[in-house]
Amino acid sequence: MSREPEPSVGVGSASGSSLARFGVTGASLASSHFQSFGQFSEFLRGAVADEESLQMGENLQALAVQVEAVMALLECQGATATHTAAQALMQVADALRAHRAMLLALGADWHRFYEFDAHFVALNQFRVLVTAWAKDAVAPERKLPMPSDFDVAAWRLLGAGAMLLDVYEQSQSVAKQDAEAAAFSPPDAAPWWGRALQWLRERTDVTGERRQSTQRGRRRSDR
Repeated sequence: MSREPEPSVGVGSASGSSLARFGVTGASLASSHFQSFGQFSEFLRGAVADEESLQMGENLQALAVQVEAVMALLECQGATATHTAAQALMQVADALRAHRAMLLALGADWHRFYEFDAHFVALNQFRVLVTAWAKDAVAPERKLPMPSDFDVAAWRLLGAGAMLLDVYEQSQSVAKQDAEAAAFSPPDAAPWWGRALQWLRERTDVTGERRQSTQRGRRRSDR
């Protein structure tokens, strides 16, 4: 059975959005990315709603570091750089498999968002590409991907991950506010149906007492 993810608030639209603090929107993530790896890491350090979001942030940050290292190698020339880049691509492929396992182990609160599906699809696509690039890099031809191709695919994954983390952080913030509001609600603020049932019980008790009083006042001959 297919899962129907829950629609979520657009990135940067909520006052508490972490991405909004960096001037990043859903459109900019879809077309480009953060201004730098440093900006991306700064966002991840600030998005720690709970243990799972901390784990997610650390995973994305580790991937970003590996992506930055591969990008530097792809922009270099020479056989040594090519050999090192091939090894780095294989390490990225292993890290992506570990990230996929971590995603699948996250709680149900994560899986209900459309952003989870978007990040998961971007992850699978990037993993397939990186695996193919790593095989090409160790082949006799020593062929490496174009830096621009690697950059676009990598940031599609990291951007989708940042959006998922931001949406989850917003949802946890809203849930916390709702819980705090409920904790400070006055004790007599019962639901409307609860008040209605109480009124009916009191009404029934009064009516019953009146009937008993009337019956006690009647004579046997009264009809």
